[in-house]
Parts: sequence; structure tokens; C-alpha cells
Amino acid sequence: MAAPRQIHIETATVTIAGWDYGNQTARPMVLLHGLTDLAWSLHPVAARFAERFHVVNLDLRGHGDSSRGRAYTVSHFVADLRAVLDRLGLERPVLFGHSMGSIVTSTYAGTWPDEPAALVMVEGLGPPPRFGETDPAGRRAIARAAIEALNEDPTRPPMADLTVATQRLQRAHPGLDDALAAELAAAGTRPGPDGGLVWKWDPFVREWTAVFDRERYEECWTQVRCPTLVLTGGAAWERWWKPTMAARPGPGFDGPMRAQEEARRLGLFNDVEHHVLDAGHMVHFDAPDDVVALTDSFLRRRLPAD
Repeated sequence: MAAPRQIHIETATVTIAGWDYGNQTARPMVLLHGLTDLAWSLHPVAARFAERFHVVNLDLRGHGDSSRGRAYTVSHFVADLRAVLDRLGLERPVLFGHSMGSIVTSTYAGTWPDEPAALVMVEGLGPPPRFGETDPAGRRAIARAAIEALNEDPTRPPMADLTVATQRLQRAHPGLDDALAAELAAAGTRPGPDGGLVWKWDPFVREWTAVFDRERYEECWTQVRCPTLVLTGGAAWERWWKPTMAARPGPGFDGPMRAQEEARRLGLFNDVEHHVLDAGHMVHFDAPDDVVALTDSFLRRRLPAD
């Protein structure tokens, strides 16, 4: 297979970069990565579908080689996705998202329910509930922490070189092998203004967490009409949510996602298939073959023939 071609799509407010894997006459398949990640992280998955689909793997605004935006809310990310689909003429696409990318794709699918042919959400059900989330005082504490975080400087000191960047990726993602970690470090960094290397993602993309609105996203899930595949990492709590929340201010998570809460969220979809994989939050790092196999099986069984 030929190497994917980098593309740049101009919207009204930003330039969205991505990778086009060719095969333009096939059904579109659009992939969106998660927060502080980049499109190339999903390349091992995207490349496996290039023979059957017209695969387009995008950098979200403020990530990778896309330009920075004035704001980072799900509405802005969805607007970018809408603009890319329109400008490239991608009709009845398969939408594949990881983590925050799944929130974007599922919000799109619930807002324009007749457009996607299928939806694949990898670790896309959102974080576990937080302490106090169900009572007013707890919600105030969560809101205060999110608002106070907006007054903090999100920038971090530069890294000395690619070796340091690679090591940081592997500390954050223990399942990431040496070769892919080095590849992602090279693809995901740029020279810092004062020397060294910085991550390509805009430090202000973290503002997204201050406007996270679970009720709105769940309402969208009830409106999704296309077949939906949900893949979750069985070790996501230990490898991701627990250590991630330990470093954040405000109330923490009330333990791992309980079966009853997971079933409630899955039950919001009209047509859903769910699988738990032996993986952490970065399922495509820990179990790429399983992600591809389950997605391929799902699409072969459920994709409508337009």
C-alpha cells in the first residue's frame, strides 16, 4: 500500500491537517484521536482499512499539524468535522473515534443521525463518575476546580530531545513499544521557542475538560441511529484514569466504572455492540490487532449497502 498523503482542509476558522490513504471511490472512514494525541497515533489502525475504505485520519484543531483555534469545545471540534466532511464530499462515512474523538464523533452522529453509516467508539463512554457528581455541593466543587484550572498557565518546560519525549510517552503509556513511541515522539513534537522540543498540541486544548457536559453528550447518544460499536479497555482504570486524576485538582473519581453505570451509558444507544479488551485507555496501543479485528467484523456484519 502506498504511504498516506498529508492533506490540509481550510475551514472558516482553522486549518485541519490529516492523512488521506487513497481509495477515493470507496466508502469514507474518518478517524479522530483523543485529547493531546495526534492522528498518526491511529495510523496502525487506519492503514489496515485502506483497502476497503477511503480512510481519512484527522488531527483535531490544536493538535498535530492542524492550526490552533480560538476555543476548544466539543462544538468547535464537531464544527471542524462537519466542515471537513462537506469540503471533501465524504458521504455516509464510518466514524471512528478514540476517547475525546469518540465524544466528537458520537455528538456528530446524534446531531446528524441520518449521515453516518456506522460509529466506532474506542474508550468513548467518558470517565468514571466523580465524587459528589450527583449532589449540588459536589458539583460545585467539581466546577470550582475546573474554573480555577482555567487561570493556571498550562505550558510546560521544553524537553531536551527526542529521547526524553519518547521516555515521557512510554511512562504515560506503558503498553507503547519502543519503535512506535519513538515514531510518535518524532511526529508529535516541534522545536520550542526557547530551544528543546515541545509537544505539537496547544496547551490550551486542556480547557475542554472545563466545559465537559456529560448530559449533553448522553442526550446525543440517544439520537444516534446508525449501528454503534463500543470498545473499552478492561485495564483503563489502573493504567489511565486512576493515575491521571491523582494529578488533577478537585474531587477525584469514585473508583472504576461500575457495571451498572456502564450498562446505563450503553443503554442510551439505539443499536450498540460492546466488547471489553485486555488493554488500558490507549486500546490501539495495547491491542491494535483486536481493535482492527473487532471493528472489521462489526462493519462486515452491520454496514448497510447504500
